[in-house]
Parts: sequence; structure tokens; C-alpha cells
Amino acid sequence: MFGDDGLIWISLIIVSIGNSFHRMGPSFERGRFGFPLMLLGLTFLIFLPSEFSEERSVLHESILQSISIALPFAIGAIIILRNSPTYGERSIPGLVTGWIMVIVSWAVILSEKDTFSILGFARGALVFLGVLVGLIAILIGSHVVERSSGLRDESEPLSIEEGALVRTILERRLGGD
Repeated sequence: MFGDDGLIWISLIIVSIGNSFHRMGPSFERGRFGFPLMLLGLTFLIFLPSEFSEERSVLHESILQSISIALPFAIGAIIILRNSPTYGERSIPGLVTGWIMVIVSWAVILSEKDTFSILGFARGALVFLGVLVGLIAILIGSHVVERSSGLRDESEPLSIEEGALVRTILERRLGGD
């Protein structure tokens, strides 16, 4: 009905919509649909029809390979964050489990053939250098803009009516009395 390209694009759109919904956070009702939509889109990408042309089968294999690397890494990172003292209760078994999952993802990367070719390393180094130059340019640009704009006067405090409105909105959103 949609063809190979249509299914791939629909799957990617569903993943993007799910990511957008997920990023809305807990204050919006749509946030709870984000993760299931991302999983639905990824499921479509994994279980696409098998009648692919050469290019699309390479894309499908690449997606599967990426998932085999990203899934244990993401699960491990979530476990590490939840068991670290900064974001939760410190748990040594949880931290060890998370790091084992991250190591598993690295093991998958290292087990792939042609992962560390000279050409691949050179391309990666050039990409890293380009990203680094871009970040440096952004930092320099931000510094120049902040220095040239100078200090501004502080804004006026809220009026009594504005303060009451803000308080009412926050109480409704947060469920306060």
C-alpha cells in the first residue's frame, strides 16, 4: 500500500512524534504517549516487509545493528542514573548491572568486523574535529554576544494582579490549595 519508502518514512515520523510527545514531560497529558509511540515506530522499522531492494536491505540491517548497540547502552545508562546518588538512592548492585549493560553495548561494537579500519578512524576523527570546531564557534559566539550586549536593567516586579494570576495558575497546575 505505502511501498518501502512509505513504510520507512511513516516509521520515522512515528518515532519523531513519540520523541516530541515524550519531551513534553509530566505536565502535559500527551507526555505519557511518547515512549509507546517511539516503540511502535521502532517496531515498524524492525519488522518491515522483506521485499527490499539492495539499498533498503542495507538500511534495515543498519537499523538492526544500531538497535543491538543502542538498546543495551540505553538500558544500562538508565540503570546507572537511577542507582547513582545524584538521581536516586545509591545502589552498588544497580550500578554494576548498569555498567555491565554499557560494556555489553561496547562489546557488540567491538565484535563487528571492520569497526576499526584506518579509513573509518580517519572519518571519525574528522567528524569529531568538525563537531569540536562547531562547539568552539558556538561558545565564542555566545561569549562575544554576551559581552557586547552588556547589562540590562532589571524588569519591573509583578503587579499585585499579575502575582495573583501567576499564583492561581501554579496552584491549579501543581494541585495546591
